[in-house]
Amino acid sequence: MKKKLFEIQTVLHKADLIYFTWNDVGGTYKVYRDGHHLYEGTVSEFSDGDFKHAKLYNYVIERVEDGIVIDVIALQTSAFAEQKNKESPLQSLVMTTIVAKTQIALSWEEIKDVAEYDVYRNGTHMTTAVGNSYIDRDFSLDEIYTYTIESKRSLAKSEERFNVFQSIVSTIFGLLNPVSSKAEAAIERFSVTKSIAKPRELLIPVQDRVRLPNVDRWEFRYMTFLQDDWVLNPNLLSRNRYFKGDDRGFDSNGASYRTRVDIELAYDLERSPLTFTRDVGPSIVYDAFKRFRKQATASHDGITLKRTNHGEDEAGFHLLHAVGNPLTTAPDINYEVRAVMRRDGTFDMTGYHDQAPHHEIYLMRGEENEWKPIHQAESKGLAWMSEVIAWQYWRISNFE
Repeated sequence: MKKKLFEIQTVLHKADLIYFTWNDVGGTYKVYRDGHHLYEGTVSEFSDGDFKHAKLYNYVIERVEDGIVIDVIALQTSAFAEQKNKESPLQSLVMTTIVAKTQIALSWEEIKDVAEYDVYRNGTHMTTAVGNSYIDRDFSLDEIYTYTIESKRSLAKSEERFNVFQSIVSTIFGLLNPVSSKAEAAIERFSVTKSIAKPRELLIPVQDRVRLPNVDRWEFRYMTFLQDDWVLNPNLLSRNRYFKGDDRGFDSNGASYRTRVDIELAYDLERSPLTFTRDVGPSIVYDAFKRFRKQATASHDGITLKRTNHGEDEAGFHLLHAVGNPLTTAPDINYEVRAVMRRDGTFDMTGYHDQAPHHEIYLMRGEENEWKPIHQAESKGLAWMSEVIAWQYWRISNFE
């Protein structure tokens, strides 16, 4: 008879319940949530009903024999949210991450009308899943992993922002835009990313763990930019034939941009202040012969920030962005970000944006002196800023 592995067997989410079971391989079991001891016994199951909805919780299941921890499972998940944010469907998406000596397992709440999910590990495509789970058994205990689940669906099936009429408009856009297919313009894109610490560190028994220093400072940066030096105006009838681009690729310190937002959260100062700066780059337009016509800078009034508090040492923000072109009638650059940045070093961010221009998001925490990319999306062309075109949705969090 094949020996059972010490792994999670099932995870169940309801509005008021997180319930999971594991293979009963013998011994006594202990369950911790965020370092607090909640259960001890020989029954291989646990249920939790004392939590906040949509918040991420870290569980540790230990198997003990003769007072010694023999094996450990680490599990991160959140409670099921009955009320969904239809404009930001990934905000309350339940994702469960399980780390054991023998597996890294991911499962996620299904996105309605999504047929398949592409799973990437550290940028390498691992599989295309038709279900909403993935198990990785070929990994190192001493390597950091980042998993990304990408998917897409037709705009006509979306309940979030659009109806069938707008989907038809998107299809017409695709026919008129020479660089995009009519199918592309009506496709919503989703990306969910989980950054996981070295499994060996997650599998240390709770009593043996060395408390990591608090993360006293978080810094967040969001920039939009035009990659090309010259950008052709999609309105062929306009005398403003070209816009000056930013002539660069993804760069956390890019000097040229359409818009830039910087946010800092300081837990080490009284009342943990959240500071916010915003800037808009100049818009410059040229005629058909690339002769200068005029220059102007849009107002930054459309960039707004609201602080959110989620408990002790848990704060975040809700960022809204709508900035237009001051030189021509054109749609705004639209995006939204909701973020929680905790003092224990974990974060959870979600948002959506137009599929133009380029979007780049970076994060810096604690004593680090280097920006880490959180999300980067290439532009599909200025016409993709139209409100009838499908948006891109993203979410990223960490488990450590």
